[in-house]
Amino acid sequence: MKSNPLPLIALLLFAVTGCASRADGPSGYAHLYEQAVRERPGSTRVSDQAVDRFVALYSPIDADHIENHIEDVYAEDIYFNDTLSTVYQRDQLKAHLLKTAERLDYMSLDIQNRWQDGEDFFLLWFMETRFSILGSERDVRTIGVSHLRFDDQGKVIFHQDFWDSSQGLDQQLPILGGFSRWLREHP
Repeated sequence: MKSNPLPLIALLLFAVTGCASRADGPSGYAHLYEQAVRERPGSTRVSDQAVDRFVALYSPIDADHIENHIEDVYAEDIYFNDTLSTVYQRDQLKAHLLKTAERLDYMSLDIQNRWQDGEDFFLLWFMETRFSILGSERDVRTIGVSHLRFDDQGKVIFHQDFWDSSQGLDQQLPILGGFSRWLREHP
């Protein structure tokens, strides 16, 4: 019986390209997060309106709303990491969010809880997304937490998302999705 080398080849390609594309090094984005926590202190006075503006930017995500309101939500110099990319300027974030809005048919946050601990503000959320892959429409619901810090003007200067991107995106991709689901089921 002949063995099929395709799964091994796919795994090797995934490992090589995954490692090659990790600009943040072997520790992922953890060191960037730790550095940003040290270097970007926030205000302890966070208004409900500042938080509401933040939530409105993502609920639902909309290119026109991003264009018109990102300057109301984010300061010019920021730390932003959504587990998929890291940016340090509002204009970079704007480009990232506009691409995200363009690629998705729908995305919205359903806030479950919010709390503040000193200068750190947290949102627990479910994210609903709809997108198409190879002509097939996918609806995905994931859970996550956003760690935020605001400046004295009520603008976000620090934004770190913690969510399972494999549940939300990777598992929906052809080949990679099957491999990702298999890994989850075979720890």
